[in-house]
Amino acid sequence: MNRILKQRARQLYGQNFGRTIAVYLVHLFYLLATTLPATFLQDQLIRQGVMEWWSFLFAAAFQSVLLLLLGPLCLGVDRYAYFLQKDRAPGIGETFYYFTGAGRYFKAVGAGFVQLLPTYLVLLVSSLMDGTGSEVLEGLLVLLLIAVYIFFIYWTLHICLLPYILAEDENAQVGHIRRESFRLMKGNCGRFFGLNLSFFGWYALIVFVVTVVIVIVMFPSLSHAIEMGMPNIDSVVEPFTLWAEVAVYALMTLLNPYIGLASAGFGDAALQGRLEELAWQGRMPYGGYYPPTNAGWQQPYPPQYPPQYPPQYPQYPPQYPASPQGGPSTTSWQGQPQAPAWNQPPAGSPYTAAQQEEALQYQRYRQGQPMEPRTFTSYGLAADPGSFLPWVQVEQSDLYSFLKLESWMPGMVAAAWQQAAGALSAQPLDSGAAVKRSLEETLSGSRFRVTVIVSDDGSRPGCRQVCIRIDLNPPV
Repeated sequence: MNRILKQRARQLYGQNFGRTIAVYLVHLFYLLATTLPATFLQDQLIRQGVMEWWSFLFAAAFQSVLLLLLGPLCLGVDRYAYFLQKDRAPGIGETFYYFTGAGRYFKAVGAGFVQLLPTYLVLLVSSLMDGTGSEVLEGLLVLLLIAVYIFFIYWTLHICLLPYILAEDENAQVGHIRRESFRLMKGNCGRFFGLNLSFFGWYALIVFVVTVVIVIVMFPSLSHAIEMGMPNIDSVVEPFTLWAEVAVYALMTLLNPYIGLASAGFGDAALQGRLEELAWQGRMPYGGYYPPTNAGWQQPYPPQYPPQYPPQYPQYPPQYPASPQGGPSTTSWQGQPQAPAWNQPPAGSPYTAAQQEEALQYQRYRQGQPMEPRTFTSYGLAADPGSFLPWVQVEQSDLYSFLKLESWMPGMVAAAWQQAAGALSAQPLDSGAAVKRSLEETLSGSRFRVTVIVSDDGSRPGCRQVCIRIDLNPPV
């Protein structure tokens, strides 16, 4: 799932680079405006002779006010990323959307307070430490701070959908948005945590590069200070520390759009009830099949979010009318697909026309260019739906071989099959019932649609006929 979300994020980032960087420069301003003034205030108070504890307390209070008042700006950045993920062509002005009206602003302030509630608690508890004058109280505050950090992780994972729900329905009350985010993230916090953890390598790379560069640049000055007996070593290190922070902020400004778009993709999938499908697509190995013991496909499909706002959230996958009772004629289902033409190369030529076409299509796919519309259809018979392997049936068709190597395709086929098999399991056997289910995904500039039709086989009692069709760039 992470690979699919990150691939989509990279695609959107590349296609909208200038506009997205401009938006995240605003996000950089938000980060600096909510941290640097508080740090500057604390330094000034200490220089004026104010006790360190009181200076930190005033700085923490000042930072809390800044976070509260500028919170709508951060929500505006998330709104831009979400709308870009939804292909709504947002402009830079979406970043300042919550500043365009008093009602919007104060609702965004309330939503931002709910989202950053653990941050305010961390600032409060931290500001109380080292000022009690009692070791016992300070020890209790340390334990309280640990508990607050645990709450911070819990709250952050559950409230992560708040910006996207607010973007979809700004008329919803903040309390309702909080409850919906918690409800939708139930059982999905591990997935969101895994998505964020997958960016750890980028964070480590930024720290490593900045550290190496700063050490190289600082080495002559540091060597000179060591030769002089290290007088005023702080005056040597401090300027380079400031430049290191600036470099980290600059590199993070380039990385944050990637992370923000991937998180917005997660939010979009969560609001549409697509996380299971994305998980199937992301983890299915070549030739694999999701265990039939999983009963996820037995739940109502597609899920409605929220029930009172169906027009706000597009349904996934698109629903198609069920096939007529009895399904297609049995003779058409009994036909066996012909062997692929590329299995029979003409004499004197190492590659057939089909193989050459496949090579061109694969090149377009890897470059993110739309592929030529094609349809691949396979037919099979399922005597035991619980142990039926749909991908084995697909592999016997004329599906492009490079798609067989893409790990998400077997998962997409398995997901569509389980949806269809789950819907048909409620029908009496040999009643002539038929069910049609489809899943659709866009990757690397091409749309892929998997359609599964399952029906009773009138000529073989107790058996199901299975038709699996894969469309590349089907008509809308």
